[in-house]
Amino acid sequence: MGLSPNPTYIQDPEHMPTGSIPDNYVSHTLKHQEALPPITWSNWYKELNWLHVFILFVPPTLGIIGAVDTPLQRKTAIWFVVYSHLTGFGGFALIFLARLLTLLELYYSGLTAGYHRLWTHRTYKASKTLEYILAILGAGVVEGSIAWWARGHRAHHRYTDTDLDPYNAHRGLFYSHMGWMIFKPRRKPGHADVSDLRQNPVVKWQHRYYLLLAFIMAVVIPMTVAGYGWGDWKGGYVYASMLRLVFVQHVSGNSFRIQSNLLTV
Repeated sequence: MGLSPNPTYIQDPEHMPTGSIPDNYVSHTLKHQEALPPITWSNWYKELNWLHVFILFVPPTLGIIGAVDTPLQRKTAIWFVVYSHLTGFGGFALIFLARLLTLLELYYSGLTAGYHRLWTHRTYKASKTLEYILAILGAGVVEGSIAWWARGHRAHHRYTDTDLDPYNAHRGLFYSHMGWMIFKPRRKPGHADVSDLRQNPVVKWQHRYYLLLAFIMAVVIPMTVAGYGWGDWKGGYVYASMLRLVFVQHVSGNSFRIQSNLLTV
């Protein structure tokens, strides 16, 4: 029996019944799902995702302006590295203390223990305590909640480099790295099964309180540690908060996509 020309899942891939994905899902969806008009020089400013523009461009602007007259203290530089590691790369030290790992697991956990390896790919199991710790640390990168991030990354792996891939590399380096966040998507990402995430209490908790967690972990904590620790409030804000965000967002996010493309070759 042939597929109906416009089944519900084409326009609403989030609610596809289990087991109903056809073999030709990608080609069928691309044929029948209406895409938004392409981005051109005449309409690009109308297609901006202003929330993502703010997140991507305000921190480097504030950080660069602040760094002009804020000397970088040694303790603040060390704190920058430590906190970048904890938030951007998943808290490897916590994983190491929590369980014994193989060399391969050490490598992957160094990239990201939470969003990427635990919740997107379910590489290992973690206690609820460790899940909460990783969820809180991950919010400090301001790359979206676990639910949003993992859903997009699962779609990327399932539909790699097709128009149902949220960051299709065939659209160029700039688009794959950050263009897909700056502009409104031309299509909805392809269906990805995230039923396990919808049932996870830690994921639901983090999604509900994400904005508060992100502000506290991205701005308040790094600045407060530097301020109370060695009196460098401004340096904590400029380097450990704003410029750390720029570093971890561009390094961690891009490394995940490079790694994902290598694994799918």
